[in-house]
Amino acid sequence: MSKVSVSINNRTVQLECDDGEEHRLKELASYFSRHVDQLQGRFGHIGDTRLFIMAGLTISDKLSDALTQIEEIQGEVSALRRNSDEFKGDAKKIEDIIIQDIETLASKLEGIAKALNS
Repeated sequence: MSKVSVSINNRTVQLECDDGEEHRLKELASYFSRHVDQLQGRFGHIGDTRLFIMAGLTISDKLSDALTQIEEIQGEVSALRRNSDEFKGDAKKIEDIIIQDIETLASKLEGIAKALNS
């Protein structure tokens, strides 16, 4: 376990994290701190608890929107995959028809060629 110092709302806190996760923890703390700073700039000194709750809710709202968008995108990807599979099936049917038509034409051409050579 590693210890990381982060500063939020002019308060430094020691946090523990898994080895190798220090940079990520600092990034997350910085992201949270920016939200706290923005809210404090907007509402003034309303107390750490209220400020932190508001920042947490703001971030939760963004996360909720992002999760909704991810679900929508996953639905669209699934639909595109289904369509792709349908098109592949259609393409195979068309390919079979074309091959059949080519074979029919080749057979007719052979017949014409034989008739011309006789």
